[in-house]
Amino acid sequence: MNPIHMEYRKIAILVLALLSLAMGSLSVAQATCTETTGTVSRQTYTSGLLGQTMYYTVYTPPCYDANPDATYPALYLMHGSNDDDGHWVRLGMVDLLDAGIQSGELPPMLVVLPFGNVIANRNRFDAISWGNIFMTELFPTVENLYRTDDRRAIGGISRGGFWAYQIALKHPDLFPIVGGHSAFFDLYHAPPEENPLHLIESVDITNMRFWLDRGKDDFAYEGLDIMGERMAAQNANYQYIIQPEGQHNNAYWSQYVGDYLAFYAADWLEVPSQPTLTVSAANAFATNTPTVPLAATAEPTLVATPTLAPLPTESAEAQSTWDVFFPVVAFPSLRTSVSSDWVAQVASSEFIPELILDTDTLAQMQAAGMAISGDTRTVLPDELYGALWRDYNAITLLPMSRIQTDMRILWLDDVPVVDQLDRYVLAVPAIEGNFNPAALYRLTLSGVTALTRQTTTALDENGIEWAASGILDYVQRSDTFHTSNEVSIYPTCPQTSEPTLGGPTSFCSKPEHFGLLPLLDVDLVELSGNHNNDYGYDAYIDTYDFYQENDIATVGGGLTLDEARQPWISADGVVGVLTCNMPGPYYALVNEDASLLGGVRPGAAPCDWDWLSQSVPQLSQQVGTVVVTIQHFEIEDYLPSNEQRIDFRRLADLGADVVVNTAAHKPQIFEFYSTQRGDRAVLHYGLGNLFFDQPFWGNSRFFMDTLYIYENRFIGVELFSGLIDDLARPHLMTPDEREQFLFFMLRQQNGF
Repeated sequence: MNPIHMEYRKIAILVLALLSLAMGSLSVAQATCTETTGTVSRQTYTSGLLGQTMYYTVYTPPCYDANPDATYPALYLMHGSNDDDGHWVRLGMVDLLDAGIQSGELPPMLVVLPFGNVIANRNRFDAISWGNIFMTELFPTVENLYRTDDRRAIGGISRGGFWAYQIALKHPDLFPIVGGHSAFFDLYHAPPEENPLHLIESVDITNMRFWLDRGKDDFAYEGLDIMGERMAAQNANYQYIIQPEGQHNNAYWSQYVGDYLAFYAADWLEVPSQPTLTVSAANAFATNTPTVPLAATAEPTLVATPTLAPLPTESAEAQSTWDVFFPVVAFPSLRTSVSSDWVAQVASSEFIPELILDTDTLAQMQAAGMAISGDTRTVLPDELYGALWRDYNAITLLPMSRIQTDMRILWLDDVPVVDQLDRYVLAVPAIEGNFNPAALYRLTLSGVTALTRQTTTALDENGIEWAASGILDYVQRSDTFHTSNEVSIYPTCPQTSEPTLGGPTSFCSKPEHFGLLPLLDVDLVELSGNHNNDYGYDAYIDTYDFYQENDIATVGGGLTLDEARQPWISADGVVGVLTCNMPGPYYALVNEDASLLGGVRPGAAPCDWDWLSQSVPQLSQQVGTVVVTIQHFEIEDYLPSNEQRIDFRRLADLGADVVVNTAAHKPQIFEFYSTQRGDRAVLHYGLGNLFFDQPFWGNSRFFMDTLYIYENRFIGVELFSGLIDDLARPHLMTPDEREQFLFFMLRQQNGF
């Protein structure tokens, strides 16, 4: 334990002894209460400034309800950036409070944990700033609802530490005790009159107590060191502790929550404000506390603290709806991702030259409490589409429901925005928000998987875990991950004593390599490929059984014609997939007529236009989005053949929303086709290989198309631009590789 904190505890014990003697000499009838734990609850208040419901969590001490006349000190603790009001709870605060109050090392107190939402991540200091919302809306709400007295403290972690210092230095009479734990200070993130690094030099801090701490390897050290130097120059009553280990993370902060609480409560181990108490020990000790010079490095004993499960109440991540404004571009844009810094600039009202908004979205963002630079280029809603397609460098922001088919959602730091709403500052939890994550369905389509030839050798040498590692994180995010697996398992692959149907180009896979599919959480395997029967029909049947045993659905192939023709439909009926094989060969196709060449056999569904003309419209009546995938004639080109264009457009006119060629070994171009029905369909003429041993430039580059379906409406396609390394490990391209690849595919080949 740090010697400073040992002093706090010694003082606490002395004061408690004095209190015990004083209270023992009084004839006071106190209510009997045996509670040993406090209560944690999540509360709401309405922010008139933001026009939305805001949240905070509050800890009330044991016996709070049993002593209705007692008042308590209040500690306000801010969460770190991209966290919520459960942050301190998850760091173990509640158990430490209960234990400290029970032992007498901490006084009974209220602890208020505000949720700053997206506003707390903004460097804005007008009426709609987190500091102003806290002081004018949250603070009076808490003080009116709970029995607080004049004893208050405020502190925070990281970004929350910035706000704690900013609020305290603007209101030193209300918050004389302030702490910053890895507090993030910067000389240029706030104007001087709002910046704690400047306020510390201009505010009367005579009656204030300060705490700062960080680990040795904390990236925020520069601002903390500046604050430490300036507090020293102002002769502040402060402590700045640099722990010998630790980074800017929960593992560091969780070790010292007990020390933090001891600091905040040190002045409150006086006589609690009880209506029946007539003796005060307010003068039992001096309030001056020792300081740790800036150059000193404390070496306290690390305090192990228990960890708690997240609050059993609604957290930000559990919100049913959000107001979210997704970064969107015209489909031919070379952009694939925006950075957190870019989004922070937008949220901080900075002018972004490439940003263009329509007036409806601008109004919605402002209503959600998001301030946008007045210099931002705006257009009318019906002009936005044309503006994006005239300027491929432009980025707009849109609610999910207003994104059009030939627009494209960008990622945030190379991760889909929908998977990180809690750190996307243009997403705000809202009771009636514009986005419900539960209403979004994602289907990821991938191309040729053929675990054969040199890919087999690479898997033998490196393992299936290595092969999966480059795409695993991405494909597991989808509700359904699809691949077109063209090769069956053969027990002694590649050795066989029987002739193979495919002759010298016959393919097979080793049984152990098929573990790659469950490892990748493949949900749907397409069986339209022309090599599944190469090693015989028994191999096909064994492989088909493998899919059933591993709960992997299949489409486009089966043991009977009826099985092969059955569409796959998602459990909720949001999307249906229909698949067939256009070129054959004959032995790859399912057959039930013994008189035909090759006899009865399992295999792929042939693309029969009479059947397709009935099945595609029927499927469109059953599901919201129809996807048709085709094993079309293979060509070594990035552009489709005339036959491909004709067939794909015909399928779209029949009712397909998306038509994709899953057999192309080279990635091929896109088309946004206006159907005879009057809507727009996405035609992707080729995805390229996913797992196959073709190391040529074009054949080792591929797309995965993730279809976004929201509220039963097809929204559009998210592109994953990949590269296959070492014949068997697909992975995401680097940003530079992506830009070059998209330029080649979308501009040079596609002609957008």
